[in-house]
Amino acid sequence: MKPRRTWLMAACCLCSLASGPAMAADAYPDRPVTIVVPSVAGGAADAVARTVAQGLSKRLDATVVVDNKPGAGSTLGASHVAKSKPDGYTLLLGIDATFASAPYLMPVQPFRPVEDFQPIGTLAVFPYVLVASPSAPFQSAAQLVEMARAQPGQYTYASGGEGSIHHLIMDAFQKSAQIQLRHVPYKAAPQGFIDMMGGHVDLMFIAPGTGAGPIKSNKIKGLAQSGSKVLADLPEIPLLKDSPISRNFVFESWFGLFARKGTPAEVIQRLDRALSEVMNSAEVKNQLTAQGITPRFEPATALAKRVEDDTRRFAPVVSQLRKQSDQDTQR
Repeated sequence: MKPRRTWLMAACCLCSLASGPAMAADAYPDRPVTIVVPSVAGGAADAVARTVAQGLSKRLDATVVVDNKPGAGSTLGASHVAKSKPDGYTLLLGIDATFASAPYLMPVQPFRPVEDFQPIGTLAVFPYVLVASPSAPFQSAAQLVEMARAQPGQYTYASGGEGSIHHLIMDAFQKSAQIQLRHVPYKAAPQGFIDMMGGHVDLMFIAPGTGAGPIKSNKIKGLAQSGSKVLADLPEIPLLKDSPISRNFVFESWFGLFARKGTPAEVIQRLDRALSEVMNSAEVKNQLTAQGITPRFEPATALAKRVEDDTRRFAPVVSQLRKQSDQDTQR
């Protein structure tokens, strides 16, 4: 009897181990889910995360909270998620630069964008508004270009740090318009925006939701925007793609939701279904649109392709920045 009893116990253990992940996935979520945002509160990424978190809370019948972890060019928050347990309880609100440029600029790469993360879906896209300090001497993008060409390096622009999306779009714009501006990096874009409003920096690219209010109240100047269509909330702001100074220039960012690679497929499927319902709801679409953000839900495969395409797109700038950093280190 003893051999038979031993065999039965072993079989029960194997069944328990085999059913464990499935049972865990069926119970998901049985505790709060956290969406980590790799930037400070108040920016576009934070706004998207909080809108999505509210919707997911209802669909998952669980608490979904937002945790802002800014720093290190948006890699601090991503690193936190990359080291988390792959169980679907710690997610990342991914930004294009977080995956396509920022980690490659660090002395030691803090995470591997493709190997460490599982895409769930694209959430939204949005253009950027080129804004200037109220004390800046130019009133339009054309005047900026004319004056910057006459005085290379004279005018300053803020960004959320080396390799941040605000840095990358301004680099692309400078190349398109054939001008040279002086970069003033900040820990996060909202900090640079505050300094620009105060006249400490001349200009920057910022999310429409952040810039719309100050533009309308004449606290800053709205010079142009980088999208392919007129902004509903800022219809008077001209498109850079239609200007002779930067013909066909279009630059739009994206936000996506990611989990730690290795998260059970059943959990990813549950998140995908819930996220699809959230992003296709009229309430969420209206909330994001009102902030100058275009809701655009895409499946995991499309989000993975965005990461791949943008990594290739930003590679020249990243390579140049790494070269400059290496030279500075050797000095």
